[in-house]
Formats: sequence, C-alpha cells, structure tokens
Amino acid sequence: MERLRDINLFELEMMSVNLYQVVLIALALLGVFVLGWLLLEKLLPLYFHRETTSEQNHGRTRRVIRFVLVSFFLMSVLRILEIDFTFFDGIIQRDYNCDDCPPVYFTVRISTIVKALVAFIIANVLDLILEEFLTQRYHRSGQVSSTTGGATAQPIAGDRFKSARPLMYTLALLFVAQDTGAAKFVFHKFNEGLSGEVALTLGRILYAIAIFFVVKLVLNIFTTLIMRSYYSRSKIDSGSQFAINRLLTYFAYLIGVLLVIQAAGFNLVVIWTGAAALLVGIGIGLQQTFNDLICGVIILFERSVKVGDVVELSGHQVGTVRKIGTRTSVLETRDDIIIFVPNSKLIGENVTNWSQVERKARFHVKVGVAYGSDTELVKNLLLEVAKDHPRVLDSPRPIVRLLDFGDSSLDFDLIFWTRDFVRVEDTRSDLRFAIDAAFRARKVEIPFPQRDVWMRSPTREGELPEEG
Repeated sequence: MERLRDINLFELEMMSVNLYQVVLIALALLGVFVLGWLLLEKLLPLYFHRETTSEQNHGRTRRVIRFVLVSFFLMSVLRILEIDFTFFDGIIQRDYNCDDCPPVYFTVRISTIVKALVAFIIANVLDLILEEFLTQRYHRSGQVSSTTGGATAQPIAGDRFKSARPLMYTLALLFVAQDTGAAKFVFHKFNEGLSGEVALTLGRILYAIAIFFVVKLVLNIFTTLIMRSYYSRSKIDSGSQFAINRLLTYFAYLIGVLLVIQAAGFNLVVIWTGAAALLVGIGIGLQQTFNDLICGVIILFERSVKVGDVVELSGHQVGTVRKIGTRTSVLETRDDIIIFVPNSKLIGENVTNWSQVERKARFHVKVGVAYGSDTELVKNLLLEVAKDHPRVLDSPRPIVRLLDFGDSSLDFDLIFWTRDFVRVEDTRSDLRFAIDAAFRARKVEIPFPQRDVWMRSPTREGELPEEG
C-alpha cells in the first residue's frame, strides 16, 4: 500500500493524485455498481412483488436509490482525494448599533457541500421509508379493500402523510444552515419590553416550520392509524369519528401554534399579557364570528347535527350536511347547490333534523273531492297509489284520513312514511300525479271553489218589483 501511495500520477496546484487513491476510487465505483445492481435488479422487484405499492412509488424508489448511489460515490471521491476547498468565508451581517453582538459569518467549503448532500440524502431516504411504512400500515389496517390494490391505496395514504417530506427537507435545511452559520442571520428584532429583544433568525424560522410539520404529521398518524383501530373496535359511527377527529385537529393545531411561537423565540406569557386588551377589542368586533366558532365546537360535542344528516332550516331550506367547519357548515341542497350556513344558525334557530332517531319520517299529501263522491272508494284509491310508489314504506303502512267537510270539497289527507328525505318533494309530486290519474279513471271529481251569486233589482221605497 505504501508503494502505491508513493506513485504519483499527476499533480495540480493544491492537490496530488497517487495510484492508491485511484485504486480506491475504482473500488468505490465497482462497489456502487454492484450495490446498485443488487438493489435495483434483485431486491426491489422482490419487495414490490411482496408489498402492494403503486407504479408511481416504484419509480420514486428507483430514483432515490440511484441518487443515493451517485452521491455516495461523489462523497467517496472527495474523501479519498481529501479535497476541501473554501469557496466563501466572510461576514454576511453586522449590527453596528450593538457593540456586544457578534457578526454573522457564512462559510462554504467542499465539506459543507458534502454535508449538505448527505443531509438531503438522509432526508430523502427517511422520507421514502417513513411514507412507505405509514402507507403499508394504512393499507393493512383495512381502510382500503384488498381488491382495490395499491394504486388506490397509495394516493389516499400519500395525501394523509404528505407532511413527512417537507419535514425531512426542513430538517436538512436547518442542518445546512447551522453548518454554514446562516442560521444566525437575523431578519428582524422584536422588542418585548421588560424581557428584552427577540431576534427572528433563519434558524428559528426553520425550527418553527419543522415543529409545524411535526405536529401535522403526528396528528395524521394519530387520527389515521391509532384512532382508526379504536373506532373499528368500538364500532363508532362515521359522524362521531368526524367529530372526534375535528376536535383533535383543533387541539393539535392550537398546541402547534403555541410551540411555533415559542420556537421563534417569543415569550408566551409576555405575548398574552400584552395582547389582552387587544383581544378584548377583537372579541367585541368579531362577536358573531366567535359565536359561530363556539357553536361549531358545541355541535361537535353535542352531535345534534352530524355529517350526512338531512336538515331543514327555518326558511324551509332542506339539504344534506357535507362538512361541519370551524365557523360554518356546508350543506348540499336538493338542487345540488352548496350553501354555507353559520354554525350559530344550527344552534340558535329552529332546525329540523330528519336523520335523528330513525331514518324515516311521516309526510302528508292533501286532496279534496266533490261532495257526493264515494268516500270509501277515494280512501282505497289513495292507499293503492301510496302502496305502488317505490319510495313509500310498507311499514308503517300509509293512512288516509277524512279531515273536514270543506266549503267546496271533502278534504282527505294521505299520510305516508319514507326514508328519502332529500327527494320527498319529488315523492309528493309523483303521488299527486298518480292520484289525479286514478281519480280520472274512476270518475272521481276534484272540485274547485264555487260561489252562487243572487242578483236583486233595485226598487223604490214602497214599490213592488215588476213581474217579468
């Protein structure tokens, strides 16, 4: 080996290359090729065959492996040749108003680039491993049917765990900023009164962003994997699952915001103390908004209205609840129109929930027939019409009542039950068409209001009217 070190192949200004280094580079290149062949041609096909993954994830895994191998080879070459040039080393920020504040140095060497490359490689690999692990856990938990395959499971799980990738890259950026000294770069200084100044540095910003992504990822893992198994064991309905997940989301983001503020260097006690008066003014100005927010929490706890319920508002607006948000809820009307309803309306006003207790409700169709009609025949025709309609339930059975002897008609009421609350007006319309056809076929008359008017000729006082 010493003989190989003594054989110099060529020399440059700041470095020399000997035969021993060339042999090591060749061995590193050979090792990269062999390792790449084993991973890409042997191990990965076996893994893809055993696990259910999408074609998109296949390509990404291969790209990551190639990138890791090339980066490993380049780092090996730089390490073997002992190359560590300095590209930049200087002051990028100095506070002339503060004598005790040290300047901010920024240093970039080849070793810095190598460390950055290693950091991003590790971030990429960890992101791939973490996302793949969470995706497989999600797929095996039973959320996605085995017949759908990985092509369906992968996008669903990817949407839920998409904060893993920005978290890893943010941590890599934080590492690079710490290594180069850029983490101490100050963007702005805030005066917190008695507690002094708070410097908003690049490092604190990246740290706060990383905390946000950690909270988001932990929340998704907790609600998707851990809570899902609890819901399955406890047989909790989808509406309750939505309410619990939404409350957990509110709580997690509240904690996340506090952690982000603290990570940025601010004193939470000082912030809340100083903002107390401001919050009172904001609370008065946004009283209705806060009312809607509190009502949203009450709805989620009380569960008087759940996602999927069919509700009727005070203005006879009927729709299906699609989402219960922080301030407003989303309703889809019978006309397939999306409307946003403040949560306070669902709490403070009269709201009919057609989905509560039982998934059926009673409705009425009123009709009048002429005096002299066979009332028993009318009753049988109405019952027959209701029985023939597919959306009218057989149990409870439809009922016909003679409501009143009206001014111009005998007033009947057809009472029926149905589970299709959203299209109940279509059902009523169908029944009215069928009633009209049945009455016409059996000569049952539907009257219209009539008035008899008697005309008398005017006469003078004491005179008899003339006889015609």
